[in-house]
Amino acid sequence: MEPIVEIGYFTPFVEHLGSADTRAQWLDAFKRTWNPPSETAFILLLYRKRLIPTTFERWKSLAMASRQYSRQALLWIFVVSIWTAWASPVDFQSDSTLPFAGCGRNLPSGQNVGGVANVSIASSGYNRSYLIYIPQTYNKLIPVSTIFSYHGGARDAEDQLQLDQLTSPEYNTQSLVVYPQGLNNTWQGVPNITTDDVQFTADILNEVQSLYCIDPLRVYATGKSDGAGLCNLLACDPHLSTKIAAFAPVSGAYYVDSLPCVPQTVTLPCSPGRSLIPFLAFHGGNDTTIPYSGEERKGECLPSIPHFIQQWALREGLSTNNFTTPVANQTVKYSYGIGLESGQVALYYESDIGHDWPSTAPNADNQAKGHHVASYNATPIIMDFFQRHILL
Repeated sequence: MEPIVEIGYFTPFVEHLGSADTRAQWLDAFKRTWNPPSETAFILLLYRKRLIPTTFERWKSLAMASRQYSRQALLWIFVVSIWTAWASPVDFQSDSTLPFAGCGRNLPSGQNVGGVANVSIASSGYNRSYLIYIPQTYNKLIPVSTIFSYHGGARDAEDQLQLDQLTSPEYNTQSLVVYPQGLNNTWQGVPNITTDDVQFTADILNEVQSLYCIDPLRVYATGKSDGAGLCNLLACDPHLSTKIAAFAPVSGAYYVDSLPCVPQTVTLPCSPGRSLIPFLAFHGGNDTTIPYSGEERKGECLPSIPHFIQQWALREGLSTNNFTTPVANQTVKYSYGIGLESGQVALYYESDIGHDWPSTAPNADNQAKGHHVASYNATPIIMDFFQRHILL
């Protein structure tokens, strides 16, 4: 049920925002995007700009205004109260590295809502680039979720944009999408590749945060093949694992520098900076590029996918016993965790597809010789998974 929102509850929070037109714009934006993630981000933005007090009673009155008395709403009141008590009031315009620094700014020159722009950036001494998609619903006053999507080896950012369909209104109307471009179309984690793409990701995140109104609690990562392998590196990184809320690698190449290669037991190095990282993987049983059973490749070891996903479950403190759910013909979902942690780690497995981004519609993967369309679509599943998780 839609929450009942009365304008009187919002007025005190924008009464110091200047002209009547400015106040009306903020009020309208607030009302149109009222939900737990964005209400928290929006209120914190106002607080950071020294526009509202930070009393617990004010937070409580806001929750009551939304008519949401659920445990989730109470949790948000608690989180925001602690968060804002810790934070000190600052002017965002003076520090572009802070969360919400880009809120209130106009889009960079030449960029428009609903469009894709190619952006250059310096990282670790290299001239790098990324594509960025601005959703049709983007509002410079309302923090939005952000998805990083990494292309596969020997492909590029444009290929990934066409493949994952995350810019299609059918699947995404609210999230900003970033498509980093790998140096020479490859990524850190692939054997003999020395570029620092973890730092590249951090540099992009800092820049995007300073230029656009993004919600730091709702940053996500996905990717295909070598790009999926980079997703795993980010999830295992002590720093970026604390900046990205959830991960969804597809047909991942998870190389481990370990020989002789024993795919079912190889030790998987991983040092995330937080526990309970939402992790959703996809893999085909007929993948001859990155085999489901693992193998030695390019002088390193590819773990078997069952071993890989079980290790993520163990890392999260979950049982390695999974719950198997039929999804479609030849497709099952293996989920780990129970209760509130159900599905925290999961794997979608279709036995008869290859090294593909699963889709029931034709795409660059499933139209290759010897491939075929999947029995399910990965993209809406990924979007739903991301929407159900925030950074905690």
